[in-house]
Amino acid sequence: MVNSSAGEFKRSQYRLLGLVGQGQFGRVYCASHRKTGRLFALKELNKDRFPTHKFLRELRFLVSLQHPNIVTCHALEHIHNRRYLVMDYCEGGTLRSLLDLEVPLHPAVCLNLVQEVLRGLEHAHHHQIIHCDIKPENILLTLHAKGWRARISDFGIAHLSQELIKDGSGNTGSPAYMAPERFYGQHSFTADLYAVGILLYELFAGHRPFSGTPAALMAAHMNQPVKIPETVPAPLHPIILTALQKLQARRYQSATEMLVALKEAIALIQTTDWEEKPLIQLPPLQSQVIDSGIHRQPLSTKVHQIVVTGSSHSPALPLLLVSGNRLIGRTIQKAERLPYQNLFLRMVEPIRELLVCSSSVYAIAQRSVYRLPWELLQRNVSLLPEVSFLPSEVSFQHPSGDLETKGLEVMPDLVAEFKQEFLAAIAPHGGWMATAVVTPAVDNPHVCLWNLKTGDTEVVKVKGETRRLFQMIALDNRHLLTLAHLAESPEHTCINGVVLEVFTRRGDVLGRLSLPLPIRRVFPAVGGEQPFGSQGYRLLATEPGHPHSLLLIQLKPLQIRRIPLESEPFQVAIAPWGYVVASEDGRITLLNELGERLGGLIAPSTPSAIALANHDTLVMATWQNHQGSLYTLDLSELDLDVIF
Repeated sequence: MVNSSAGEFKRSQYRLLGLVGQGQFGRVYCASHRKTGRLFALKELNKDRFPTHKFLRELRFLVSLQHPNIVTCHALEHIHNRRYLVMDYCEGGTLRSLLDLEVPLHPAVCLNLVQEVLRGLEHAHHHQIIHCDIKPENILLTLHAKGWRARISDFGIAHLSQELIKDGSGNTGSPAYMAPERFYGQHSFTADLYAVGILLYELFAGHRPFSGTPAALMAAHMNQPVKIPETVPAPLHPIILTALQKLQARRYQSATEMLVALKEAIALIQTTDWEEKPLIQLPPLQSQVIDSGIHRQPLSTKVHQIVVTGSSHSPALPLLLVSGNRLIGRTIQKAERLPYQNLFLRMVEPIRELLVCSSSVYAIAQRSVYRLPWELLQRNVSLLPEVSFLPSEVSFQHPSGDLETKGLEVMPDLVAEFKQEFLAAIAPHGGWMATAVVTPAVDNPHVCLWNLKTGDTEVVKVKGETRRLFQMIALDNRHLLTLAHLAESPEHTCINGVVLEVFTRRGDVLGRLSLPLPIRRVFPAVGGEQPFGSQGYRLLATEPGHPHSLLLIQLKPLQIRRIPLESEPFQVAIAPWGYVVASEDGRITLLNELGERLGGLIAPSTPSAIALANHDTLVMATWQNHQGSLYTLDLSELDLDVIF
């Protein structure tokens, strides 16, 4: 169905990016506007299950409601006899997806979310609109620096307060969140507040007050008293009990009244240690100390990047280690006292990043970009014993200068040279490169696209916050991602967000999103010639204000999740089955593709670089007190929840 819809959208002003939700009435897609690149949610409603009069009814409600805590409807789109509501896109998913993490949220986060739902209902009730289906699935989330913003969605069964129910739809909704009178087709403002009471209970208790079949839920809502566990802060008890009264007259009569009571309770709950707690409070993970399946090689220099070349590219040297201006080739060792292959190249500039493509290896230096053909690496391999790390060096000057010849048979190619600091990204197949000069002296930097096959350049003037561009990533052979810091004004130095833009290799914008979410560092999910094919265009990123978490960013369709960690992430490696996250204290966390924990390890401390050499082999370099080691760890020999 997604493919057919994508074909229908070719003539639309929106480009379909993916399915993000599906319910009993229809589907919700993430789409970008073809001209502006702005992301929207396109909600398709099935004609058979959601007839035209109900479709127009929801449209009328959404158009009349304009509030930061209610999803805004911007337009109505008709595409091949299908109807779509064009709405704000919320990249954080639903409140249900946050609750499904089954880990406690920060108390301030829970209370802020409930307050925002109440503010949205306050606005809707002021317009005499009763939502009738408040539940976590209908609360969408957008991310910001301090947590999430809640936005009410899905007014499909909403009613006006003065309406009489004649079509038998008055008792529709979600039984777990329905007030007693809702089971008899009655609806009122207090029924929405009853559902908010269930939400408040669930956020702090971790479960709903009642459970069971629809019939059991109906009986419980009508007759069973509410028992509040001790884990819920005491000042919230009277608020929950008032909101969940069986009789309407005993509940809060307005969202404003409940908001006032909640603010008074927050003043009693708030403590000085709130600021020290993470947004998501991760339970302790039993980490196992590595005592088997590990091999160590000595290092005499600090390694800041480990690159896996793959056996098809360089069977003799599957690992390339980057250390300052030195490039070291190594084999993967799993057994003791075996000789290893070694390559040692010294460049005139420090290497910031090494990128492996199908045809060559590219070295991004401080002021230049070099191409290192595979022949250069293969012809300078020597067999050395493990106890020695004194290989004969192969050094070269700038390609235009004198060469110190010590067995070097193939010259590295100078691809580009810059007088200032720059960013670079190279396509996995090595066909094109994107660069941008990013020094403060450049008032309006632009992105240059280079055709590496012909040497031609094409300048692409990117519309957006290119002034604060801090990273570029080649998503695949056809698409480029740029990331720029967002500030309140060009002169303002405080970073308060990020702008993500996706372009084709020809410079056409595919999507643009501004997030009120500062990002410090992005780890691209690279894994071979097709880096994002199996990962769904996923990235991992760190947040300055939340050291014990990672952002899992899926670009197509855009979805962002916070992943809680026990310690601050320092290095990240991408695996076919998920991610390996290492901290400076030696703690390693294994995550699956969804960011769920698979296990934890206690490894040697102070890692400087890590990589997955294959499906189950972790390679890690450490450096401390001017001494280093290269560890090879066989994960398949450990007791982990990973199937190798």
